[in-house]
Amino acid sequence: MQLTPAFKWLLIVLIPLTFTWELVAEYPAGHEKPGKIARFLTNQGFEVRERSLMQGLLVVRATSSDCSMLVAEVSPDGSMRDIIRQEVSTTMDRRFVVFRGHVYDEQPTWITVTQDLWLGFLRKLGVSYAGVPAIMVAANHSCGDERLAWVELSGG
Repeated sequence: MQLTPAFKWLLIVLIPLTFTWELVAEYPAGHEKPGKIARFLTNQGFEVRERSLMQGLLVVRATSSDCSMLVAEVSPDGSMRDIIRQEVSTTMDRRFVVFRGHVYDEQPTWITVTQDLWLGFLRKLGVSYAGVPAIMVAANHSCGDERLAWVELSGG
């Protein structure tokens, strides 16, 4: 099979360009900084402490009179939810996920994964756009999920 000179030049240009593209397009370390979660909860009248769990997951513990909750940003694919479930299974009564200002009983992984894939595509094109993270909340019964203005935290 004979390659035309134009095709050879195209390969010479495209191969290094492809490798450069992969090196430059990097995935952001995290959507939401835990400090933003802590500030949100402090503004809502909670006393806040941060602590680290397995695999580098940072959890914010918030307490206010009769309400106690754990809040953490979770991965788009839902792989971190089991870590949080295990951690809070004995101390909290209810778990829910906040995404784009809406409260879900379980993480809507089909929405969060789709957003993550779309944002990855946009980053590859050079478009910088910050996505909205999924935030898992574990709380006792006295903390109603409607009690807080989750829209402020989720940017939804």
